Amino acid sequence: MNYEIVGIGNALVDIQVQVDDAFINETGFGKGAMTLLENEEQQKLLKKLEGKTKNICSGGSAANTIHGLGAIGIKSYYFGKVANDEFGLHYTQDMADCKVGFPGPDAESHGTGTSVVMITPDAQRTMITNLGISVSLNENNVDETIIKGAKYGYVEGYLFTGDDTRNAAIKFARSAKRQGLPVAFTLSDAFVVNVFRQQVMDFIQWDVDILFCNEVEGLALSQKETPEEAFDFLCGISDIVFFTRGKEGAWAKRAGEDRVSVKSFNVNAVDTTGAGDLFATGGLYGLLHGRSMEECCILGTYYASRVITHLGARLPAHTDHSIGKIMELYKSI
Repeated sequence: MNYEIVGIGNALVDIQVQVDDAFINETGFGKGAMTLLENEEQQKLLKKLEGKTKNICSGGSAANTIHGLGAIGIKSYYFGKVANDEFGLHYTQDMADCKVGFPGPDAESHGTGTSVVMITPDAQRTMITNLGISVSLNENNVDETIIKGAKYGYVEGYLFTGDDTRNAAIKFARSAKRQGLPVAFTLSDAFVVNVFRQQVMDFIQWDVDILFCNEVEGLALSQKETPEEAFDFLCGISDIVFFTRGKEGAWAKRAGEDRVSVKSFNVNAVDTTGAGDLFATGGLYGLLHGRSMEECCILGTYYASRVITHLGARLPAHTDHSIGKIMELYKSI
């Protein structure tokens, strides 16, 4: 089967729980950020959360994007690793339900990676992640025959936190480039940029055509003072840049064209987990259909607005995929 978009990244199951700001402050974790922990430390946090209602759903930065594309009818495939355990089987079935190609559970002893997602009343999410078997994703897991025939490749920034996963990302991107596929890349989190900035910069400059990031990530990578300066810097290292700004909407630019700016859709946010990931779903959906940068950006803000209306980083069922209808909705903002 030929896939239209093929992605690679961590395959994680999210354990979501609603907390207050006092609890976040008590734990000492940075609100709105992602922190990597070993399993033992993550279990200590879960112990503190005993008695609170938990929502279990599949996640992972690039996985959310690819799953979203599958949900709106795009033939997609995702390279990621889960274990042959309860979470891994749940994850595999979730991908199958959206007709996303996926390798399925691995028999290794490490458990499926999990992320404890603490959601505060302002809908902000703080993620405490144990990568589990995801850390063993490597070059040998990249099947170049699956990439062949696709139209876009998509890579997540979290892969740069480990040597094997980073090498897998680089092999994936270079295989895609050899076959004429534009490579899209999401910075994923400011943590990735702050710790692995040089490796990320090198990857973007040599292997990336399309860059997705939010304002915080863009400022971290560019080391500039203002969003405008950061955006201009990013446009100097990538042919296409999508730059999300939360309630302020988003900017986008293709080399040789003017910057476009779009507004956000006004919704009641419940959980901002996956907002940037689903923005990328919309942006890639638009690019697949040859749409303008403005239209791609509108599609991104639309899908981001859909996912934040409920718990979890996956699109609600029956989300509209008619580009014409979405453009009409945008006119009413």
